[in-house]
Amino acid sequence: MKISGAQPKVIREALDISRGALRSTLSLYDSRLAGASLPRTGRPRSYTDADERLILRHVRLNPKDTYVQVLAATQIDIKRDTLKKILKRYRITNWRCKRRPFLTEANAAKRLAWCLKHRYRRDEEWGMVCWSDECSVERGRGKRDEWCFRTPAQKWDRDMVQTYGTNKNMKIMVWACFWDLGKSELYIMDRDFESKKHGYSAESYLEVLDAQVQPIFKNRMDTGYQFMQDNASIHTAAKVKAWFLENQIELLKDWPPYSPDLNPIEHIWWHLKVRLYDMFPAIANDKSESEHARQQLESALQASWDTLKDELFEKVGGSMRSRIEAVIAADGWHTKY
Repeated sequence: MKISGAQPKVIREALDISRGALRSTLSLYDSRLAGASLPRTGRPRSYTDADERLILRHVRLNPKDTYVQVLAATQIDIKRDTLKKILKRYRITNWRCKRRPFLTEANAAKRLAWCLKHRYRRDEEWGMVCWSDECSVERGRGKRDEWCFRTPAQKWDRDMVQTYGTNKNMKIMVWACFWDLGKSELYIMDRDFESKKHGYSAESYLEVLDAQVQPIFKNRMDTGYQFMQDNASIHTAAKVKAWFLENQIELLKDWPPYSPDLNPIEHIWWHLKVRLYDMFPAIANDKSESEHARQQLESALQASWDTLKDELFEKVGGSMRSRIEAVIAADGWHTKY
């Protein structure tokens, strides 16, 4: 209307706007693109660039502080939501810490030294290691995480929650091993009721060695294979060492302490538990402590183990070089494995 020559009074009356609105609109005309509004500056920041640098420096030096502790330590007068926004711009958010075994400087040094020693071992050589371990399976634990479609308001609806039992349930200790060309049976370990705490002792482990390891090395493996076991006390007992010498089975030497991330079979246990509840869902809700219930759980575990595909063992067995490189990159400390 102005370009067409209309007078300001005529424009105001025709559009029913104030004198100030008309004046500001006309003054901004040249800076606007096709009449579109310019972006507003928004509310002024409640912190300075120096405050932002102080916050970033503090959280990097103290990553386990809470939001409240960060605000108290920096003494910056901002809200917690503002603090979250500052950190989010730098892709820093509050994550649940990963759980890993406790390591000392000495443990980390041993892990690093072992990995450096075996760094250039080829995949074919790692395939000639028989990886072994025990695993405690508690009935009802280890199910696959459940996902659901819901709105934020449905977060706590009972149909949207994955539940678990809070009471202790039946536990079974299992043992297994695998190598490049095969795997053992899943062996159900027996407690040693003659031991002090009626737990699993070197005698329990010797039963495993006699029943599984000795036949495997005698009947299925050529010379050159090594047997891997960790540093659990039942593995390092004198009678166990004597058993390996007597049966002329070579051990993978100097296994570093607290190194489940270097043992590929550790990843198999998760798959075993998931397969157990996929195949036998009723077992998760069973509360019976009878001998029949125990036998059912044992049989279900062995059946689940038998259905694990060879490709899974090949994949985890072929990850040794990556595991070693991860430990070296971490200077012997924790890795993603």
